[in-house]
Amino acid sequence: MVSSRRWLVPIAMVVAVLVAGFAGFSAGTRGAQTLTLTETVTLRETVTVLAEVPRTVAVEIPKATVVTRFFDALGREVEVTLRPTRVVSLMPSITEILFALGLGEYVVGVTTYCNYPPEVAELVKQGKVATVGGPGTVDLERVVALKPDLVLAMVSPHARLREKFEELNLRVVFLWDARNVDDIIASIRLVAGIFGVEENAEPVIRAIESSIAKVTSATSTASRPKVLYLIGPPSWGLYSAGGDTFIGWLIEAAGGLNVARVYSSWPKLSREFVVSQDPEVVIISFMEANAVAMYEDVVANFPELLETTAWRSGRVYLITGEADDMVVRPGPRIGKALELLAQLIHPEIFGEPVRADIINLVKAVAASTQAGVTVAIVAT
Repeated sequence: MVSSRRWLVPIAMVVAVLVAGFAGFSAGTRGAQTLTLTETVTLRETVTVLAEVPRTVAVEIPKATVVTRFFDALGREVEVTLRPTRVVSLMPSITEILFALGLGEYVVGVTTYCNYPPEVAELVKQGKVATVGGPGTVDLERVVALKPDLVLAMVSPHARLREKFEELNLRVVFLWDARNVDDIIASIRLVAGIFGVEENAEPVIRAIESSIAKVTSATSTASRPKVLYLIGPPSWGLYSAGGDTFIGWLIEAAGGLNVARVYSSWPKLSREFVVSQDPEVVIISFMEANAVAMYEDVVANFPELLETTAWRSGRVYLITGEADDMVVRPGPRIGKALELLAQLIHPEIFGEPVRADIINLVKAVAASTQAGVTVAIVAT
């Protein structure tokens, strides 16, 4: 009997250490550290119980429990011991990062706006991936029901939900609100590090850096036209991209001069300010493109646009559909978005883009007028 008690306490201690070593996350500057906590140990001992029946007790400890430490966008330390297998993405750009890194098989939940790559929509249609609402209207009950071991969010708009996430025992890692390409790359590296697929991130990052080098090299000695970027039609208000946003960065990196660079975040510009700037290129970002309806909106709500250099020189563009998604999402397609904007800002260098989801509004209206028929021109 003494022999059995001699081993019961050590075995209990080993099991406790084993459980502690597999704690998934704890709560970030950027980077990672790796620690090895345990080595292989196998304990086998015959224990005599009350009925004096011999039993063999085996406790297996993994060869190594590796803890990798990261810091997320809220500055919280994140410890990872096991690769997540059920992941919910709360932003379309995050979904794109996951699939670009080859992690689509672990995604169980996305937003209703997550539509790229195309297989995402197919997985949702098949019921293999669920939707959890929009980026700003997350249905937390749906998230909890999916039993995720990781939720990937962004500081805006999800930081306000931090306490609620904690109450629901959701493990949430926050990615950076992108101000430039460095923030986007940091988010890509963080996700890759959590899953231990850093090698998958390198070709994605190299492709982005290649696009940047291509565009900046070609425009280094070119003039910098003044660019006005509008989020939605004028009837929504003249909302634009400030100098500390990733779209502001895109405009400048593409060889343009963002007229809203003096503002922060996503400012609502006055008509007087825009007139004083006299933009040479205007880009209107709007998912549902209808050139005639957009022209009527401009005439009714921002007729001053028709007097700008951009309109007179035929350089007012409406971007929609996939082109719109590419530009407004701070994700792995940021290099392609840069190349697209470079075509709009410097067609003399790169050639004007020829694709159905980009409409030259001036030319479309002129064509409609010449035809003598007012019809909707819709990008598909």
